[in-house]
Amino acid sequence: MQHVLKALVLTSLAPLATATAVLANPVCMEAAEMEAALIDWYGETPVAGAWAADQQLWASEATGTWTLMELGSDDRACVLSQGENWSASDDPIVAFERILREKGDAAPRSALAFLDLLTSDAS
Repeated sequence: MQHVLKALVLTSLAPLATATAVLANPVCMEAAEMEAALIDWYGETPVAGAWAADQQLWASEATGTWTLMELGSDDRACVLSQGENWSASDDPIVAFERILREKGDAAPRSALAFLDLLTSDAS
């Protein structure tokens, strides 16, 4: 009976594991297409002063969304991380840090690494 129950649980969780793996893969496309998508779909624009090591933060005060993307040498861009709760701030780095701090342990590692790059460049 335990084997049947274990098989049932594993079978029911398999689609979730697959969905998580698919979502974990970065979305990549031509940089111009990525920029157009961020502007058209989310109303996002590049955040002033939030550029480091070929990574750029985009955000929208209107929708409250943000996207961290990386620009490759092959003129492609990949989404490293994205989220919500963006709000206007005099200092976008402070705003981004606030969002990540609120996420705590759930903050995306790529976003935390980007924040480290921004703050180390600022010093």
